[in-house]
Amino acid sequence: MLKSLETFVEIAKSRPGKKIAVAAAEDKTTLSALKRLTQNKIAEPVLVGNKDEILRICDEIAFDVSGFKIIDVKEKVRACQTAVALVREGEADVLTRGALETADYLRPILHKETGLKVSRLVSQAAFVEIPSYHKVFAFTDSGINIAPDVNDKAQMIRQCVEVFHTLGIEKPKVAIIAATEGVKTAMPSTIDAAILSQMNRRGGIKGCSVDGPLSIDLAFSKESVAHKGLDTDVGGDADLIVLPDINAANTFYKTATFLGGARAASFIMGTRAPVDFPSRSDSVETKYYAMVCAVAQCRS
Repeated sequence: MLKSLETFVEIAKSRPGKKIAVAAAEDKTTLSALKRLTQNKIAEPVLVGNKDEILRICDEIAFDVSGFKIIDVKEKVRACQTAVALVREGEADVLTRGALETADYLRPILHKETGLKVSRLVSQAAFVEIPSYHKVFAFTDSGINIAPDVNDKAQMIRQCVEVFHTLGIEKPKVAIIAATEGVKTAMPSTIDAAILSQMNRRGGIKGCSVDGPLSIDLAFSKESVAHKGLDTDVGGDADLIVLPDINAANTFYKTATFLGGARAASFIMGTRAPVDFPSRSDSVETKYYAMVCAVAQCRS
């Protein structure tokens, strides 16, 4: 069980010698997160971006980067392309985002010839630690796939389950979220959930336990499960929740973090190496844990 985001720090420290390529590194919160990362000896940054700005910000936050490689690329999109190439060529193990718009970050990653995409589907997920729940859980997808169909959702589950396996969770529990636990033809998300549950039972989705449709209360509360008399091994103990679409997932993410006191670490799946995916407006702490989570996903 992943008890807190600090668990990822322990796992990341067991993956020594990793390098993290930073695209458009001239960003104060990103560099502050990297300062914490290096102080904890988790990974070594390779800074790609406007060198003058990087050094100015590092001086401002008292971050000594004299021992780290800095690649001077003034234009942000080219800086991202360069950082992606470093990961693709094995000169860095992880990619992270600095001062970049989402589209400018994703485009080089998803490029068919020079990017990092290795799967038919690239998706976003995040690990979340929230005071009201007994362990860290993941959710998908609040950042890339707008309206995933049932096959997309199946692939998203497989990708995230593989991440759990890398982190030592052998059989994660997956809740497919809808507004109700009943299957209703007027609510396509409930039909998708029933199909995904059956796919899991018949071996189409392996290495996990899938149940749905489940409402949010049933996914996270054993009391709600008991009150409704539901027979489920996932309910009240979910490791991963799959939201119906990007609107639901993004709303869930921002409500949990901004109103619920949650800490989160966002990342991208379906790439040849771990890629973290923080929001540009995220705090230093959130960006730090996103980086740590990405390093923890590296193979030893």
